[in-house]
Amino acid sequence: MRSDALTIAMYSSDASLYQVAPLVIAYPENRDDVVAIVKYAADAGLPIIPRGAGSSVTGGPLGPGIVIDFSRRLNRIESFDDETVHVQAGVTWSELNRFLRPQGRYFAPDPANSAVTTIGGMLGVDAAGSHSVRVGSTRNHVHSMEVVLANGCVIEAGPESLDILQTMPDMGSIVEAERTQSFLAKRNLVSRLSRLLDDHAELIRDRQPPGVRNTAGYFLRSVLKDHVIHLPRMLIGSEGTLGVFTSARLYTTPLPAHRSAALILFGQLEGALRSVRALEKHQLSACDLLDRRLLSLAREADPRFHELISPAAEVALIVEQTGMHAKDVQDRMRAILQTVRDVNLRSVVAFEAETDADVEFLWTLPSRVVPLLTKLKGATRPLPFVEDMAVPPEAVSEFLLSAQRILQRHQVTASLYAHAAAGQLHMRPFLQPPQPGDGPRLEGLARDLYQLVFSLGGSISGEHGDGLSRTAFIRSQYGALYRVFQQIKDIFDPHNLLNPGKIISNDQHTTAKNFRPVAESQLNAEPELVPLQLQWSPQTFAAAADRCNGCGECRTQSPDLRMCPFFRQDPIEEASPRAKANLVRGVLAETIPADMLVSEEMQRVANLCFNCKQCQLECPSNVNIPQIMIEAKAAYVAANGLHRADWLLSRAHTVGALGSTLSLAANWLVSNGTTRWAIEKLTGISQHRKLPLFARRSFLRSLGSRYSEKPQPKPGQPQPIVYFVDDFANYFDPELAASFVAILRHHNVPIIVPKTQTSSGMALISAGDIEAAKEVAAENVRTLGGLAREGFQIVCTEPTSALCLRDEYPKVLDHPDVHVVANQTIDAGSYLLGLHKNNQLRTDFTELNQTIGYHTPCHVRALTDRAPMAELLALIPGLTVAKINRGCSGMAGAWGVSAKNFRTSLRLGWGLISEMRSGQFTLGATECSTCKMQMEQGTDQPTLHPLKLLALSYGLMPELEKKLSPSKNRLVLS
Repeated sequence: MRSDALTIAMYSSDASLYQVAPLVIAYPENRDDVVAIVKYAADAGLPIIPRGAGSSVTGGPLGPGIVIDFSRRLNRIESFDDETVHVQAGVTWSELNRFLRPQGRYFAPDPANSAVTTIGGMLGVDAAGSHSVRVGSTRNHVHSMEVVLANGCVIEAGPESLDILQTMPDMGSIVEAERTQSFLAKRNLVSRLSRLLDDHAELIRDRQPPGVRNTAGYFLRSVLKDHVIHLPRMLIGSEGTLGVFTSARLYTTPLPAHRSAALILFGQLEGALRSVRALEKHQLSACDLLDRRLLSLAREADPRFHELISPAAEVALIVEQTGMHAKDVQDRMRAILQTVRDVNLRSVVAFEAETDADVEFLWTLPSRVVPLLTKLKGATRPLPFVEDMAVPPEAVSEFLLSAQRILQRHQVTASLYAHAAAGQLHMRPFLQPPQPGDGPRLEGLARDLYQLVFSLGGSISGEHGDGLSRTAFIRSQYGALYRVFQQIKDIFDPHNLLNPGKIISNDQHTTAKNFRPVAESQLNAEPELVPLQLQWSPQTFAAAADRCNGCGECRTQSPDLRMCPFFRQDPIEEASPRAKANLVRGVLAETIPADMLVSEEMQRVANLCFNCKQCQLECPSNVNIPQIMIEAKAAYVAANGLHRADWLLSRAHTVGALGSTLSLAANWLVSNGTTRWAIEKLTGISQHRKLPLFARRSFLRSLGSRYSEKPQPKPGQPQPIVYFVDDFANYFDPELAASFVAILRHHNVPIIVPKTQTSSGMALISAGDIEAAKEVAAENVRTLGGLAREGFQIVCTEPTSALCLRDEYPKVLDHPDVHVVANQTIDAGSYLLGLHKNNQLRTDFTELNQTIGYHTPCHVRALTDRAPMAELLALIPGLTVAKINRGCSGMAGAWGVSAKNFRTSLRLGWGLISEMRSGQFTLGATECSTCKMQMEQGTDQPTLHPLKLLALSYGLMPELEKKLSPSKNRLVLS
């Protein structure tokens, strides 16, 4: 359990507009822990708030009590059989379906944020998704649930015959006594509920009719049926207000044998809506609608969608059909498309997908693009407070027409994404982030839209629950039935301790309270409380933190992404990038004391970021968490200084220069186990980390006066380039630098290698030592600035150096040439690939019969959306390039060298290490020097820079031939 100020701040918000500070956070490891927490809370009169991924857009998992985080430890798949699977509440939808897919089955409901959404969260709100028109919602796929009641008693909630009311339990042992207690608790619930539901059966039928998606309030329709009370039907969607769900047995579904989908474009919304109505007879698997704003974002986000989607399109439909036979599915899709053409002759079928890969690509349109709404620039943002309305499918057209008039009256616009065939409408009005005084405006807009929903027989919530944003309107939707909801709440939770204030509340203004403070709006002209170290204003710093909307996408553990290696290792909130944005926003909004920014506690959280850039790259809003955390580290360093080990490791360039000068002695020291133990105690460098040998002479020293002068271009000769030599190539691997120079000479590219260049300084920046980094950056900018102004490209063989010059220097240095240098910097792979694209790269390669395991460094992914070196290596005849897609290497420069981080580094990079130890490759390849170190950890198999392989294949560096077989002499074993 945690109750420190920073942890409280991390759990005070979700993906909604709201912020409520909890009392304490609990991380249960098993069901018994949850029981103990609930019993303690009952005795102490403290609220219990269950939480999964914290990705709710309604404020459902927020409250001033004990927040139980199920996602960290209660996340196991416990058992499965032919038709069901038993899972703990913290298992994510994507993890469950990755497990089920090899068995040919899946859990069918598909919420939008499925990569991070937990099963407990899906149970809490009765999540649905794009395919709900065919597969229904979570409620339709649950066999039974394990529920901890408000008094700590545990029941297995499934369909219960009313015969239980005439059954007496057996009395006996302690274990049987616990079972008896559970039995009696369940019988009591069944008795009271059955009477209540039977007494109000007509009211329930009237106020909860079929035909519309509805998760507002408690689901009571068909809960009591045929002498059976179906507890899961009612508990699902109750948002933790009736019990705490610890696990569930779920029904699984066979994977569709065949799928077909199409993207259809329309010039007008009305035409698309007519098509939706006409398609009802075809029993679609899915039918989603996207408005013009989303289509524009899609065109910008992916070049494939840019080609497919016409700028003239006002709206699009994605339709899908599934079946057991390919021809049947194809015939039905042809019939669907013909129906659309019959209704709207001007519709355009932009894309037809008939393979699983193409269908999945098509569904990336909404899954990738809808989150991009938060990325839109401007004073207003799409706010998620009325975004879950549902109406009968036949009323969608009338609703949208009337809703437009309401929006115009309130002088706002909105984005629209809809599961159109199911009548589920995700509408987000564009408004400024709300301040305390904005509550009445939001309430007024919500009230007008909800009155329209009620008039059409719809619901204020179709699949995202009620939370804080919609609870105040439940009474208006249900009238007299609301009193029945209150009685149900009293039966399950008489003391109102289970997620209080959600669904049942006497506060009619929950929609307009507890808004999350906007850090940027809190800043004024007064001096900042903590001086900023990077080149941005307090307003820009605050805006960077405010850009995080809390969606939780950064909590993903998808193998297709690299999002946050730390969170993958331990899925605790503080490791997520979202938590870091929340903390900084809290400091700037003064909900956290300003001095916490320079505290050891904040430094502990900041150190769960080593500047790999993957969160910024993969975040839908591209929130720059690495820069935010560098600022946090820099504030700490400015106030407290660097720890000794961090000071030494961030100055590896100085160690490299000294080690190269004294290479014989230095290499003996790093090769000797006893001295490595002493080095660890003195410097913090792990004695277990395999280290490279120092070169006897650095590359820059070996050049003498060559390449130091600016060459005069000759007619027909390529433009000269400036070679920025990183520390590793200079002090440890001059052969790498020589290989690159040889390749350039092979292409008649004139070379400039400035002698006054120094380290890039990335290690200093990542450690937060900004003052030292400024000195290094200033020296390099003075050296490179004039050449950059003349238009020479600055080419780096180390991707981290390229990233530092391009992205980090403008953040740490105020210099007239810093942006010129940044704009002219490129990594060697991208430079050579550019030559290839322009037909200037020579292809006189000799054959290399090798199988290499290639790892794309994180900083290469941050530099470019391609893997240039892998593409270049693929040009070499006989060379088999196998990409190792096992995520981040876990090194992050000097970070993975330190003793305090060594074990964590190995855990983060274990997938990569395991691949290299598997024996399937003759050698490894990567352009990152520290990724190379991790790939060689625990194996004698060498890893080479791709430039060496290119040079060897060109016949330029025959001395590299020996590197193609393992050589223990070249690798230092600790």
